[in-house]
Amino acid sequence: MTRPAVVDPRARDPRAAAAPAEAARLAALRAHDLPAAAADPELDALVRVAAALVGVPTATLDLLDATRQHRVAAVGAARGGSERAESLGARDLDDPRVVHVPDARRDPRYATSAWVDGRLGEVVFHAAAPLVTAEGHRLGSLCVGDVAPRELSADQLERLRDLAGVATALLGRHRRTGEQQRLLDEVEEQRALAELTLGELQAREELTQALLDSLEVGVVACDADGALTAFNPAARRFHGMDAGSGPPPAGSAPTHVLYDADGRTPLEAGRVPLRRALAEGSVRDAEVVIAPRDGDPVRVLVTGRALHDDEGRVLGAVVAMQDITADRARIAALEQAGEQLRHQGGELAAAVAELRRSNEELVHLAAVASHDLASPLTAVLGYLELVLDVHGEALGGQGREWMATAVRAALRMQGLIEAVLDHARAGSTGFSVRPVLLPDVLAHVVEDLGPAADDADIAFEPIATGTGGGAGGACAGTGVEVETRADPVLLRQLLQNLVGNAVRYRSPLRPCRVRVSTRPLPGGGWELLVADNGRGIPAGQREQVFAMFAVAPLGEERPGGTPAARPGHGIGLATCLRIVERHGGRIRAEETPGGGATLRCTFPAARPAGAHPSAGPSLS
Repeated sequence: MTRPAVVDPRARDPRAAAAPAEAARLAALRAHDLPAAAADPELDALVRVAAALVGVPTATLDLLDATRQHRVAAVGAARGGSERAESLGARDLDDPRVVHVPDARRDPRYATSAWVDGRLGEVVFHAAAPLVTAEGHRLGSLCVGDVAPRELSADQLERLRDLAGVATALLGRHRRTGEQQRLLDEVEEQRALAELTLGELQAREELTQALLDSLEVGVVACDADGALTAFNPAARRFHGMDAGSGPPPAGSAPTHVLYDADGRTPLEAGRVPLRRALAEGSVRDAEVVIAPRDGDPVRVLVTGRALHDDEGRVLGAVVAMQDITADRARIAALEQAGEQLRHQGGELAAAVAELRRSNEELVHLAAVASHDLASPLTAVLGYLELVLDVHGEALGGQGREWMATAVRAALRMQGLIEAVLDHARAGSTGFSVRPVLLPDVLAHVVEDLGPAADDADIAFEPIATGTGGGAGGACAGTGVEVETRADPVLLRQLLQNLVGNAVRYRSPLRPCRVRVSTRPLPGGGWELLVADNGRGIPAGQREQVFAMFAVAPLGEERPGGTPAARPGHGIGLATCLRIVERHGGRIRAEETPGGGATLRCTFPAARPAGAHPSAGPSLS
């Protein structure tokens, strides 16, 4: 056995590490996700073994970054950190050998440390084995210490170096590309060390078994002849075996079947990962399905290599198996869900296209039918008026009344046709959302209403400025210009219907008052409110009034006490709904405080993704 080099710190060259080397070391620390990812119950177990090995009360696992020392595992001392300059590990960092300081108080390199002079601790004995990666980067140290002087034997120092190697391998698991390789190095090191003496073999086997038993990764090893020598609990669980049993004896009936990655093709003996590692020297990321006779299949990712002694002779092979069953199941479920979504998306797109085509046909049909109805109706009206003009005196009083009734019916029919055409145009005309000045639009609407609005008080009234006034049909706002975003043609048609309804269904008990206002919505968008003091809409009818041809009774009685009949065709509010929904918004009716109806129309900041500007309720 080669005695490890024991360092007399006073004989060392005190040069600081070169900047490129330190940068590479810090990069290796980050690549291992250290020190953030170092917390691990296995590391705690390792420092306890280190303390017991050398017979001291304190053992720590310390990592050094650019500014601080991080104690990630400890026995006999608290975890935590300290400034790098005050740490003992910083003084050991540049030396690859095992540091052995029997009495730090008498060593000028350590005597001034806060961990020695009483500021942070009173360490007297100090020994540290370096944690060095395969690339030669030192991550930190495995340290043992005592408050009294002591010296370690060469064998103890060798074991301390061994444990430092184990700690390095455990830390290396946090680096994805080197996780299994470092684990294999740890297993090989444990086996090599176990051959030293019979007593040492027993201790090393117990330590190795404890480490393997705590792993969730399955580990299987064999000797040079292929006979199984290690089969940890995770591996036994994967193979459907009792977790407390050892490797299956040679010639025993198999408890499982191995399959290729497809889960169907039985794995040939020569392609079993452990045999490949033994025969080929290594195997990496081999995907295998283990199907226990009495359990569910387990999909594992296997990496391993052959084990050699110092002279290159093959000692055996070891593989590590990571359970990826859940990962693959999630991927398969996502792929299946994606395929279903693609299929449903295709069906939905076809349905939308068919609905759009059907709506376009209905709109066209409504326009053609309305035009075909309007032409003869215009002729009928013309002849009725001609009869009244030419033969009115000859008809007598009753005849003229009958003719007037016919004219009114024809005019009502003409209004119904125009309403149907307006509804059709609301869903089929060009669509362009841009800033619109609502007071200007309202002024045009009032002008279009003509004499019907002469005695109505119609005004634009921003909510934030309180109550404005206006009379005589004038659009007397508060002087505040409110900019909204909508299709200007459709917005004017919307206001024409809402304000026209407010004027048409005014209360006979008070002067007509209509207020148009806007307000911003949380998260973007805006809301249009048209509030009147008219007869209102009964509470039970405030959703149905937006249906095509729906006519609700008036919400207020006439002075005589009988319910008032509501005139109209039942198309105006359905057209309003079509316009608002074409903008991606919503419309609802409420009661105005004090009596009347308030129509609220919300407009989003932008049309929802996937919405079509011609979308909207059909005429059916």
